[in-house]
This record gives sequence, structure tokens and C-alpha cells, in this order.
Amino acid sequence: MEYKFYYFPGRGLGEIARQIFALAGVHYEDIRVTQDKWPEIKPLMPFEQMPVLEVDGQQIPQSLAIARYLARKYGILI
Repeated sequence: MEYKFYYFPGRGLGEIARQIFALAGVHYEDIRVTQDKWPEIKPLMPFEQMPVLEVDGQQIPQSLAIARYLARKYGILI
């Protein structure tokens, strides 16, 4: 599976997913969107929000939905 994770450079709502990836030892592309690039990327995101996890081209929005998906996928209880 190919994972792309979109979020701002800081921790915030994106940190849970990053920690799950690290704990599971799963490779993913961590795309950190800067404030100057955000207006360009925003219309491409579901609900015009981040974080967004892209799994083989399918976008999953919302931090808790992403965390739940990854935790179930890799057998991690949250």
C-alpha cells in the first residue's frame, strides 16, 4: 500500500497518525504543507481541511478517522 499523509509542519492533529505509522514501522510519505502552499492545496482536500491520509489514491479526512483506520489496520489499540 502507498500512503501519503498531508498536514502542516507542526504536530497538532497530525501527530497521532505519525505516531501510529512509527509504532507500526510502516513507511509513508509525510507531506508537510506550508502556509504559503495551503491556498493551492486546500481545494483538493475533502472538506478543505487537513489532515488527510491518501491510501492508494483514496483520501481519508479527519484526524480521528485516520487514527482509527490505521490502528485497526495495524492492530494497535487506541
